[in-house]
Amino acid sequence: MAKRVLIVTDRIGRGDEELGWVLMRSFCHSLARNERKPASVMLMNEGVRLACEGSEVLDDLRLLVEKGVAVKACGTCLDFLGLKESLAVGEEGTMIDSVAALLGRDDVVTIS
Repeated sequence: MAKRVLIVTDRIGRGDEELGWVLMRSFCHSLARNERKPASVMLMNEGVRLACEGSEVLDDLRLLVEKGVAVKACGTCLDFLGLKESLAVGEEGTMIDSVAALLGRDDVVTIS
């Protein structure tokens, strides 16, 4: 059974923001290079920043897309944060897409 990765922030954990960002970069790098690939990566809330211009993990997300992994950034989140025109990798998703993915057969791993 595959895993779906739901990322809801641009850093991992609470506390030191710089450490959280270092952890997220390392997570994305490792995820993209793992021999087991997720079924999809869903980005919501601040997590959409990872797929936008200027993100340091764009190459990692592009590598996932090249491997056939669907990368979807929440359209409502992109719009709310003023980032709709900045999406650089993956595609804009809808809440209907997210609900369908979350209720699917695959396990969901949330990174927050």
